[in-house]
Amino acid sequence: MSGGGSFGGGSGISMGTVGMKNLGNTCFMNSTIQCLSGTVPLARYFMDGSYRKHVNKANPLGTKGQIVDGFAELVRSLYSDERVVVPVRFKDIVGTWAVQFRGNEQQDSQEFLAFLLDKLHEDLNVGRRNKALPAPEPSKEPEDEPQLPDDVGSLKAWNSYIQTNWSIVVDMFQGQYKSTLRCMTCQKVSTTFDHFMYLTLPIPNVRGTVTLARCIAKFCEEEILDGDDAWHCPRCKKPRRAVKKLEIVRLPAILLVHLKRFYYQGPFRNKIETMVQFPVMELNMAPYLPSYGRRPYVMDQPSPTGTVTAAPTMQVYGPVEEPYTYDLYGVSNHMGGLNGGHYTAHVRNVYRNQWFNFDDSYVTGSSPESVLVSFAVSLSHSNANPSCCFFFLSSRDLPIFSITCDRFPQV
Repeated sequence: MSGGGSFGGGSGISMGTVGMKNLGNTCFMNSTIQCLSGTVPLARYFMDGSYRKHVNKANPLGTKGQIVDGFAELVRSLYSDERVVVPVRFKDIVGTWAVQFRGNEQQDSQEFLAFLLDKLHEDLNVGRRNKALPAPEPSKEPEDEPQLPDDVGSLKAWNSYIQTNWSIVVDMFQGQYKSTLRCMTCQKVSTTFDHFMYLTLPIPNVRGTVTLARCIAKFCEEEILDGDDAWHCPRCKKPRRAVKKLEIVRLPAILLVHLKRFYYQGPFRNKIETMVQFPVMELNMAPYLPSYGRRPYVMDQPSPTGTVTAAPTMQVYGPVEEPYTYDLYGVSNHMGGLNGGHYTAHVRNVYRNQWFNFDDSYVTGSSPESVLVSFAVSLSHSNANPSCCFFFLSSRDLPIFSITCDRFPQV
């Protein structure tokens, strides 16, 4: 199994198996942090202090380094000899920068993950070093913009993005998708490329069971925009019925997948009860990539002076190379009702290829079968409200840490 060594590079570090005390209703935070702590190259980056070279306290979008320092301290404690850590200080820091996480109410782990990764990115964002926030670009009519070949447009958009967004979070967790809109009246086509931190997948509302692959395929399906959702066509100069399609064009080294179980019909919130089967090993993403997304990128990169310099011989982690497969190493899972419930985490030690269940202070050995059973139980539980995030790592060897640190300019 190739994934067992995917975080290699001679780290000499093993995954931490320390529990976290629940500070009221902080299981949402605990399960998320255990999954991130189990992301070994990320944990290694914080544990040996390498992150300090990249802290950008001047970034107005960050937390002056407070979140990243607090997270590093917490990760170190999770790899210590302690049995249980009490994350009071980290929770206080988080509450300082996000009022929704300040009290003791139950919160959504996906929202917490989005907040935490965003602040870690901005605190470590060397792309914004000594740069003011960019002024909003003047709006352009897509009709007036030349349509570039997709491979050129994808690379151009990514290079533009990392001019002001460049961190270990971007390197590890972010990918890119293409959004295409086509007017059904005049056939005008508009193509844009956007980055993503995680894939939020729709679930087909059917009886029985669907696979995660089917959810990904549904994410990439064409949809019709009409009525209030009609596209304002720049050629027709009015709202028009249009076809929208999303395509994944760039895969990150670590793929985060979130299941979208809720939808709205007017003022009413509904939940999709469909069971989703997911692979523990070898999630194949190749069928969802275009041909230009299936080869390495040789990219430009920001230099220490903030300009872009050509680096024709440097392989930057862009699209995951063949075989484009991922192995599951973490699940943040919720079981309970709309107004309550409990989060736990299943995390795989990639060195010992052993699963652990993290239930706040309690850490027990687990197995792939237990992960599947736990997920099934959460779905079948009375009045269940599962909000799950899957953490997948690429099956190929990824010496992410050394490349990331070597090529980052120090702040």
